[in-house]
Amino acid sequence: MTDPKPSLQQFMFRVIDYAGLYPPANLSLEEAFKNFMEYQDSPDSWMLSRFVIPAKRLPHLTPLMPATPEALTFTTLGRSGSSVDEFLANLKLDIDDILAFRETYGAAVIVDMFEVALPSSALTDATQAHDLVKSASDMLNKNGITVFFEVSSGEDWRPRAENLIRALRKLKDRHVGFKLRTGGVTADAFPSTEQVAWTIAAVRDAGVPLKCTAGLHHPIRHYNDSVQTKMHGFLNVFGAGVLAEAKDLSQAQIQSILEDEDPEHFSFDENGFTWKDLRIATSGITKSRLFSTSFGSCSFDEPREDLRKLRIL
Repeated sequence: MTDPKPSLQQFMFRVIDYAGLYPPANLSLEEAFKNFMEYQDSPDSWMLSRFVIPAKRLPHLTPLMPATPEALTFTTLGRSGSSVDEFLANLKLDIDDILAFRETYGAAVIVDMFEVALPSSALTDATQAHDLVKSASDMLNKNGITVFFEVSSGEDWRPRAENLIRALRKLKDRHVGFKLRTGGVTADAFPSTEQVAWTIAAVRDAGVPLKCTAGLHHPIRHYNDSVQTKMHGFLNVFGAGVLAEAKDLSQAQIQSILEDEDPEHFSFDENGFTWKDLRIATSGITKSRLFSTSFGSCSFDEPREDLRKLRIL
């Protein structure tokens, strides 16, 4: 087996958060965590990032943990809430669960990332959105936890997203980011390429890190029979992300990358990544990946298998 090209290593380095608990895999905690432990010893483990688990289920890992774990990394999902008061009360419970898990295992575990959907009602007003994001990030950051906030789907998604990004921009010196849901198990769960392009441009302009989740099992955009719609490709989304950050691309240019279904247009060599006539050096990928952080996937196998089929990996 030959070593992957340096540009691909930087592009895919710790990019996949393993979410085997979630659809369409829907594995049991025992099965998903067993897979995660086995992936640690894979030759491709450099692509693997964190195990995705609800904070409230961390105690359920106790009987599954190895006798001598070695710095296993986790991203936890919050309980959220339908109102600000319920959200903040649940956030305290989530933090308690995280701190208890850390106390039990010490340096053997790293629980440093948290993802949570904000109450829609709190995002309709810019001031209220800012106050909630500030309060929540205060609570999490002081415990060494980076938080990615998600906007729930709906007809008024964009104005709520604008209020969240505006709040994150004011707090960008903190450990905060924007979480974008890029798919699901039904066609209506997949955002349009226009919505994804807008998001990439908006968070890029705000200087806010972006994390994606769901629907990115495959490298290249394609029509998927199981969900009866086109699925976004992770090479499209992350290629658009790193090039948008490095080249200050317009929303229209970003959307063109997202809509490209020809794998021949995406290439990696010893010195960089190229999409059509746009190119970024490996050093630029490293810098831009601070903006395009990772994506959650219920499969660690499918992304790698597809990259091999395309002879990229």
